[in-house]
Amino acid sequence: MFSVAASMLGLAWAGADCVQSDCLPGEFSLLQRQIALEQDEAEKLPTLSLLGRSFYSKDPVASAKFMERYFSGSLVENPSDMIALPGAKTAGAFLKSKTEAGDYMMLFAHGEEKDLNMDVYVDQCQKEFNYMTSPEVKDWSHWGDLHDGLADYVFDLENATKDGMPFFHHGTVTRSILEGTALTFELKMALLGTPSDSVAIESAVDMTIGFDIKSEIDRKYLMEHTWDLDEPCRVSMDEELAHADATGANDHLWWKSTFAVANASTANQFAEDMLGATLEYCPFPYPPNATCTGALWVNVAPEGEQQFQLHFVEFNAGSEHDTIVGFHEYHAKQAQVLSQGCMLQSMYNNVAFNVATLDPFVDRLRKTNTPFLATKTSGGRYALIFAFTGNEGIVIQLQSDVLTKADAADAEAVNKACAATVQP
Repeated sequence: MFSVAASMLGLAWAGADCVQSDCLPGEFSLLQRQIALEQDEAEKLPTLSLLGRSFYSKDPVASAKFMERYFSGSLVENPSDMIALPGAKTAGAFLKSKTEAGDYMMLFAHGEEKDLNMDVYVDQCQKEFNYMTSPEVKDWSHWGDLHDGLADYVFDLENATKDGMPFFHHGTVTRSILEGTALTFELKMALLGTPSDSVAIESAVDMTIGFDIKSEIDRKYLMEHTWDLDEPCRVSMDEELAHADATGANDHLWWKSTFAVANASTANQFAEDMLGATLEYCPFPYPPNATCTGALWVNVAPEGEQQFQLHFVEFNAGSEHDTIVGFHEYHAKQAQVLSQGCMLQSMYNNVAFNVATLDPFVDRLRKTNTPFLATKTSGGRYALIFAFTGNEGIVIQLQSDVLTKADAADAEAVNKACAATVQP
């Protein structure tokens, strides 16, 4: 269903869509997509539930071992049977939540031959993020807004100290890269049911809450990597606390995925139209301006008594915005061949959900001319792979036991289609 506010946001940007992205002739504008989908408003989409997180990794084994060493992960193969094509190099990790929801299932993969362009993005992300957030620079990187949000209790400070692992801590949040990928992590203080009152916040000011500090060496390393991150456009802590007290805080282990986007308004509209997402409170302004990054947040799947969220962060015009736009444009070229039965490697960067049936999603994807791939997992379940139009670096994998409105190709057929496809 469309929310009135979100529809107005989408309409405000619709006229600029094709001018900004140089749309191909015949491609649907955002307004046309909304008109096509209005007929489906009466058909409620099935509820999504979290399945797992898939990543393109230039070194899947190194990524999995990174999670084991620094984030208390267990090494596994492919815990949720997420899509991995024959010949792919894969590894997996699993992190257990301390609550009833939010387990973190991870698949790392690249093809038989790696995507060298994706490897460039990986190297750029890790180099720039680690430099900009180093104790010498103490700044921020746009790559930090491509991250998953986790609770902080999984972080192994002792191993990070021993290895000189780069990270930085500010307030109640710790951030680091994810080895081998173009994504990062945000770890927030998890109260695990404790009210988010002023006492809890004040106790976090010593910058050590949530860390298992086993030695003074660990404490010193933590403090060397701790400083204040200036967020002048964020609302006051009092306002955020008031909202948390009214709605409850999500303290599940994996509670969000954040994406730096080309356009947060179109990402928000796509999430509402294609996933049934609903607009959520956001402490940042929108749209962005010369001094403020803009953001929109949505609820997308029930997670215990809370909601798993997708966050869309948009930089104002400039080099950071241009880099992120280029990242999405590269994914857009690869997403186009989904309609030819081929899944290229950047599509391994996806968030995966379970649904009761894929059929309503197929209907909506077709009506809006959105490229998608219907395929099968190794266990025989059906899966849809598609990307957010205009922000194709956001890729979704939906799995179900029910699909009647599209033919699902098996993995070998997908590989053959890719071999016959001119690579973009």
